[in-house]
Amino acid sequence: MRTRQILTGIGAIAAFILPPATVHADAVSDFYGKRNFEIHVGFAAGGGYDTYARLLSRYIGNHIPGKPNVVVKNRTGSATVKLTNLLYNKGPMDGSVMGMVARGIPTHALLGGTGAKFDPTKFHWVGSMNNEVSACMVHKRSGAKNFADLLKTKVVVGGQGASSDSDQFSNFLNNLMGTKFKLITGYPGTAVTVLALDRGEVDGICGWSWTSVKKMRGHEVKAGNIYPVLQMALKKHPELPNIPLITDFARTHEQRKQMELIFSRQTIGRPFLLPPRVPKDRVAAIRKAFTDTMKDAEFLSAIKKSRLELSWDTGDEVQKLVESVLSTPKSIVAATRQNLYPRGKLQQAKLTYIDAKGKISKIQRGGRRIVLSVGGKKVKVGISGSGTKIMVDGKKAKRKAFKAGMVCTVSYLGPGTSARSADCKS
Repeated sequence: MRTRQILTGIGAIAAFILPPATVHADAVSDFYGKRNFEIHVGFAAGGGYDTYARLLSRYIGNHIPGKPNVVVKNRTGSATVKLTNLLYNKGPMDGSVMGMVARGIPTHALLGGTGAKFDPTKFHWVGSMNNEVSACMVHKRSGAKNFADLLKTKVVVGGQGASSDSDQFSNFLNNLMGTKFKLITGYPGTAVTVLALDRGEVDGICGWSWTSVKKMRGHEVKAGNIYPVLQMALKKHPELPNIPLITDFARTHEQRKQMELIFSRQTIGRPFLLPPRVPKDRVAAIRKAFTDTMKDAEFLSAIKKSRLELSWDTGDEVQKLVESVLSTPKSIVAATRQNLYPRGKLQQAKLTYIDAKGKISKIQRGGRRIVLSVGGKKVKVGISGSGTKIMVDGKKAKRKAFKAGMVCTVSYLGPGTSARSADCKS
């Protein structure tokens, strides 16, 4: 009895001396130190969102209490509406999974988007890695050189789904301003849409982030093969001083207000969120980890080497912006909704998969990418942990099963995309 009283007294003294923050920090550290921290990206591998998420994943774990291993998974569908619904309704709600969704998600339902089963204000917004300026990029074969040409020349453009920038911006310009875009929708991510542009399936992308343009096809811009004809934002990008803003062509006060509602999403840029009901101490820890990562010297050096832009916002700033946008007057919202969606049936993208057979010469990024030697040429193929069906010697396998020298047949959409399947023999 005497021993128990002494131990109880020591515990009480420790609880009194230790500040609450230390106790909470230990609890958060214990939680994250025992599991992976996952970042789920609503777009396919290889695009702008995915590139930002994977760069963040390399450094944010160092700033999360417990220093968990960070894993990125691509969960595509309906321009991230599918992922957003999943996180909102099923979670997990313990803070072990963070989502990266389209910047248009906060206004998706407000502006008439379908399929949304979430309230954007109830998410815990972690932050945004960049304020984005999107552009209407066209290929020289389109014949369009400026906004005036878009009013009289049909330009075939590609999109990723009803709530994606590429779909909504094209529809918005057609309905509000009278442009002649023909939209082909349903490409699973920017990387696949860009391949369609390369192959001549489409002649442009209206709603392609300038950061991604430079990263993915900067050489084509320099060569003059593709170029911007319009900036889809509220402020010009400093690198595009001579390319007009969409707001320059507003003919009425109401048109301008509609543009402001639509393009406010550009400030949200590259957003991350946690599901509802995640414990407050874990939300605070992940938000702090995000902010600390944005200031991390090694991370900043990697951003510079990657030629990505960084103009980040905190979780609190994004949360306030989301709430502000959702309070837009109903009359402006109603008018805008009429112009965001097509007035007729859209053509769906035809996805053509390529089967490539060759020997694995390199395994990169822990199996997230393999390099095959196919007909004397190197073919790089992304491998998604959740999206690629992997078979080794006739049995289901994981990425760690890949070995140099294996002969594999992969089915994929083209360079820069993840494989649908990889069937290998050791």
